[in-house]
Amino acid sequence: MKEILRLFYKKRRVIIIVVLLITLGGGSIYFTIPPVYEVRTDLLINNSNKISPNTLLQANEIDTNLRLIETYKQMLKSDRMISKVNEELEKPYSKGTITNNVIIETSNNSQIITIVVSEKTPEAAALLANIYAETFQKQVNELMNLENINILKEVSAETDVTMVKLSAILYYFISFVIGILLCIITILIREFYMTDLNTVIKTERSLGIPSLGTISITKTKKSMKKRIKDKQNQFLQNLNNRPHLIEEFRNLRANVQYQMEQKKIKAFMVTSANVGDGKTFVSGNLAIVMAMDGKKTVYVDTDLRKPDGRKLFNLPERKGLTSAVSGEFKLEEIIQQTSINNLFFISAGPTPTNTAEVLSSTRMKEVVEELKTSYDVIIFDTSPLSVTDALGLSSLVDGCLFVVNAVNTKEELARKSMSRLTKVGRIFLGSVLNRSDIKQK
Repeated sequence: MKEILRLFYKKRRVIIIVVLLITLGGGSIYFTIPPVYEVRTDLLINNSNKISPNTLLQANEIDTNLRLIETYKQMLKSDRMISKVNEELEKPYSKGTITNNVIIETSNNSQIITIVVSEKTPEAAALLANIYAETFQKQVNELMNLENINILKEVSAETDVTMVKLSAILYYFISFVIGILLCIITILIREFYMTDLNTVIKTERSLGIPSLGTISITKTKKSMKKRIKDKQNQFLQNLNNRPHLIEEFRNLRANVQYQMEQKKIKAFMVTSANVGDGKTFVSGNLAIVMAMDGKKTVYVDTDLRKPDGRKLFNLPERKGLTSAVSGEFKLEEIIQQTSINNLFFISAGPTPTNTAEVLSSTRMKEVVEELKTSYDVIIFDTSPLSVTDALGLSSLVDGCLFVVNAVNTKEELARKSMSRLTKVGRIFLGSVLNRSDIKQK
């Protein structure tokens, strides 16, 4: 419940805007609905015979008249009655229209039948009510040979018709309630059936591995893709202008080092569920803070489909991992020194046609083992798990670090991606929640 309330608080601006729009839109419907005019005419059911004005009705006669009311009520709704009413009108109604526009009301122990007519104009309502009452009176006389229907009053369009329309306030209130309910239902459906892994609690609960850190970034006015890449490049090139990021990566480093010591891990890959989750950003900066801690670190760009490592470290040399795997260069010839002490870099190299086979080859296994003998920490930046490249490399490294994008990563996709590695027995160090708690600048 606390998490749900926090979610509603986080979405409060969206909720307010949506509710306001639905309230205004729903309330404005009031002004587009034409008014409806209603008139009521009463029929008195008296004794079945003509009597003088001074004659008193006996109890049994009243009881008989009460029993007739139900019969009369059915007659008023009959097809014959509707047909006879249409014969009296200049513009006949359809059966459905009369059924909808005319309501017959009775009450217990009363000899009154009320005909309630609704129409678009006062004149039409009064005309239909009077003709309905007069026609019924004639039909009772004709069919039952009785003159026991008295029309209490002939209604007038000027004095007896009332306009029936719900209050504008009620329309706005109903629209407001609908807006609130729609927001709540939409948010809950999205939260429980299309869940974004945007908190540490949800990430740990859903993936079943510890969260080792959260990384936040700041929005700029550029496009989403451009601004993220600019922030990543800027941080990798100048560590002093993002002190909060340095602190977050130091915290991540401490947790990763603890997991490495506990699980005897030296070489691990950094991957994610999908493209754009920030695995290159996380792995590159993690390599930097590892080197800053005095660990001899090598960052290996094994995302052979979209290698970005050379651009991030501003190292233009194209020979790299695929060059060593193919035998064109020796391992020591492809390792490049970065501008940061203790940090070395191996680029992806020329893009091969069979990327998955290269990363799972025997020569690649030998490269990993050689790196373990020379470096304290080996970080492999791999392709996302949406392609098969990372699966081949996973069998050669000691463990995996899983990057979760707090904005885009869905629970179902993340769990499905991780299951592909757990099926082959890979060890997970934990997860990293990237782009967490984004703040507008």
